[in-house]
Amino acid sequence: MTDWAVVELGPLDRRVVTEAMTLFEAVVGHSALVVDQALQGLHDGTLLFLAARAGMQSAVVGAATACVLDDDSYGELVAPMPASALAATPPSVDGRRIGRLGTLAVAASMRRRGVGSALTAQCTQWLRQRCTEAFVISWLHSEPDRSEGVLKAFGWQPVTVLHDYWVRATTTGEADCSQCGRPCHCPGLLLRLPGDRGPGAR
Repeated sequence: MTDWAVVELGPLDRRVVTEAMTLFEAVVGHSALVVDQALQGLHDGTLLFLAARAGMQSAVVGAATACVLDDDSYGELVAPMPASALAATPPSVDGRRIGRLGTLAVAASMRRRGVGSALTAQCTQWLRQRCTEAFVISWLHSEPDRSEGVLKAFGWQPVTVLHDYWVRATTTGEADCSQCGRPCHCPGLLLRLPGDRGPGAR
């Protein structure tokens, strides 16, 4: 029996989405995703937003996002990568549905209690059912509780290590890193998840 539960958020859950975004910022730093953008993705059905809530006040103690990428979003994913990492061809050209596991964060007080695994499991299932393949970039920071071990346990396969992937976003964009600020020079591990949907499936 746990004292927390994972809930799937919807387009009317502005307050909880805002709390989750605050947690993201505290754990991993400021990201490009904003509340209104998240709510629109929830409305369109292209975004999964999970929150783990605990206690009498149902405080947000963990959160995760996953999405199906359109051509522009896929281009933004691959742009900071070396050309050898992923094909630059937009997914719509050959009927692929590409997913991405976005941000996943757990409050320090709730780590090693299964919250991160539960969030990863639900995101992985959602992406596998909807996509031909999905990707995630695991932050290779210097603190304990990195995510790549949990990701591998749920079937994510390492592709390559990306160096300075977040430099552009933390130099010219609004993002920052909770460890090194701006710019971020942390490496990231690119992992791939095979999906259940074949190219062209609807």
